[in-house]
Amino acid sequence: MTEEQMKLPTVGQPLQPPKAITPTYKANWPVKAASHSFFEKALLGEVGAEDEIPTSNGFDHDENAEEEAAAKDAQLGEEEEEDAAGWDMGDDLNVEAESDFVNVDSAEAGAGSSDAELWARNSPLAADHVAGGSFETAMQLLNRQVGAVDFAPLKPRFLEIYQATKTYLPANAGLPPLINYVRRTVDEIDSRKVLPIIPRDLETIASVDLQEAYGAMRSNKLEEGLKICKRTLHSLLVNAVSTQQQVGEAKKMISTASEYATAMALELERRSIPADGEANLKRSLELSAYFTIPKLEVAHRQLALMAAMKLAFTNKNYSSALSFANRMLANGGSAKLLDQAKKIKATCERSPQDKLDIEFDQFAEFDVCASSYTPIYSGSPSASCPFDGSKHHSQYKGKVCRVCEVCEIGAPASGIRLYISGT
Repeated sequence: MTEEQMKLPTVGQPLQPPKAITPTYKANWPVKAASHSFFEKALLGEVGAEDEIPTSNGFDHDENAEEEAAAKDAQLGEEEEEDAAGWDMGDDLNVEAESDFVNVDSAEAGAGSSDAELWARNSPLAADHVAGGSFETAMQLLNRQVGAVDFAPLKPRFLEIYQATKTYLPANAGLPPLINYVRRTVDEIDSRKVLPIIPRDLETIASVDLQEAYGAMRSNKLEEGLKICKRTLHSLLVNAVSTQQQVGEAKKMISTASEYATAMALELERRSIPADGEANLKRSLELSAYFTIPKLEVAHRQLALMAAMKLAFTNKNYSSALSFANRMLANGGSAKLLDQAKKIKATCERSPQDKLDIEFDQFAEFDVCASSYTPIYSGSPSASCPFDGSKHHSQYKGKVCRVCEVCEIGAPASGIRLYISGT
């Protein structure tokens, strides 16, 4: 078959798209009016001007109809005021909106905020910020309230609170666990007032921690007791209470733990001094005497007085031993201790003199510097720890307190805050 014998079918003309019957591009379509942006208006000096906003279809409303409606509304308002003239409504009240609470409907505190985020926004307490995981803001609060500067000793307390305020429910394999936030305001439905539970409350500290410190004092385990006292101070520093009365109880516990920590540190310092040398003996006698100054429970103070009395009597400081014996007899207590005090008193009264002169005035009231373990007599310049109240010589101002190991001595502070009014 040749090329001339092949015949192809005819294709015909290509199809044309239908033409528009109505020229819609000529119609008056509603368009959005173009206007300058805020920055363009600012550059053109039109920020203060009031722009007229045209309607979407380009036509204005009937101005006459609007004016008539406004006049009718004003007339109805006057008639209503005349009808209510018989009621004494008084002057207009000046009601101000409360601004202390976070608007939970705003973008900052939306409905999707977790309890941890709400805790940090709802509370001025450092413990609640720690529970919400906002450690930085908690440190800022502690710095302003008690002059805290060294937060390393507070790490165990921070982690204790952070871990205790959440429970985790295992989910399906490959999915993260479900988090449940534990509140102390269990009946609160207002998201602006929800607060977390804080472990190791005042009752636990009073019945467990302080009792352990007392037991360490009785059993002469002072190193362990000193650690317990400092842990108690840290627990009280980052805590929360439910009543104003408990604030006073917490401050009393802080003072007690501080006094016991100072007393134990004094005795441990004395035991670390070598036994040889007159200078070491003098320093040992002084620290033993200072051990009797902190405000301890009567039974524990008797132990301190007994230790100081025996050490002074053994080294022939009879005047000092006599003063300790008199204080023991005035306090009362165990018959066995009082018998020993009577015997030593009778012996010391024959020759009430000290073989070594020590820096201890038994007739003067003074505080013991918790940094240098030397007396601070009345009228001498000193500085205090903003948190535990321990006294220090003025030369230690600006340094970290040796009692709590957290706060700066003499730092300006507003005072510890443990209670939120209205909760």
